[in-house]
Amino acid sequence: MWGKDYGLSYAGGTWYADDARRVHLGDFPWRVNDKFTYTYDFGDYWQHQVRVEKVLLPAKVPAVPVCVSGRRACPPEEVGGPRGYDQRTLDQFSWAYEAHDRLLAGEDIREDDVPTWFWTYRPEHFDKDQVNQKLAKLYQLKGNPDFLLSQGGYDYFFAYERA
Repeated sequence: MWGKDYGLSYAGGTWYADDARRVHLGDFPWRVNDKFTYTYDFGDYWQHQVRVEKVLLPAKVPAVPVCVSGRRACPPEEVGGPRGYDQRTLDQFSWAYEAHDRLLAGEDIREDDVPTWFWTYRPEHFDKDQVNQKLAKLYQLKGNPDFLLSQGGYDYFFAYERA
């Protein structure tokens, strides 16, 4: 951001001059349409481009972070990065088409024949209200998102819900 990389340094990995835990997004003079890149999970290397849509006055800033919009579901954890995610999505649709053909051919498909991921992951789904409820819950736990990471991760917290 602003010509500098920020992150958490770790032994055997990348070292950063600034501790990212002490650098806050509010410290930067953002303008509408400013962008920055956020890398999540350096193993799978998910890169997100974040664009500033609105800058609120301090009196209007919510007590917890809020999501104002979004598209599609976040990928499952440990799916293997963008390529793994693409393969998982392709597998899901391929299975659905094969199942459709089997049903048309008169075959029965039992519920236990359906892969678990087919029920639990909906790539086109995005629910802003659900995201904001989870963000509020996250901050109610400790006021610190790193708390969950220290407890073994976010997987249980952001678990996909069956439709």
